Amino acid sequence: MGRLFLTDWNWEELAPAAHYNAQELAKLCGISTRQLQRHFRFRFCCSPQSWLNHRRLLVAEELLLSGDSVKKVALDLGFKQPSHFCRVFKTWNHMPPSQFAVIQHVKCRPGITDVAVR
Repeated sequence: MGRLFLTDWNWEELAPAAHYNAQELAKLCGISTRQLQRHFRFRFCCSPQSWLNHRRLLVAEELLLSGDSVKKVALDLGFKQPSHFCRVFKTWNHMPPSQFAVIQHVKCRPGITDVAVR
């Protein structure tokens, strides 16, 4: 079997397995943290931890839209406190997670097109 190159990894699957932690991700890949940093700078133009944080917030958005509670999402994604998750989410999305779920739900609802005439 040939050598597995860093470009062959499925980073989206590895992120939750590494608990969204760059050091854990490097361990899973069997490389040094520095090697991982170089690869991410070249491939994604950011640090591994920045990419992991972004990925974690994208997953949080999906979970919130699926109806999970803010507390459940925070704990499922490895935040020690829901309040910390809320601060990070608000910094990223410019709104708290509870408001995000409501606004996205309203945006996705089809508009009323047929109005009965009396």
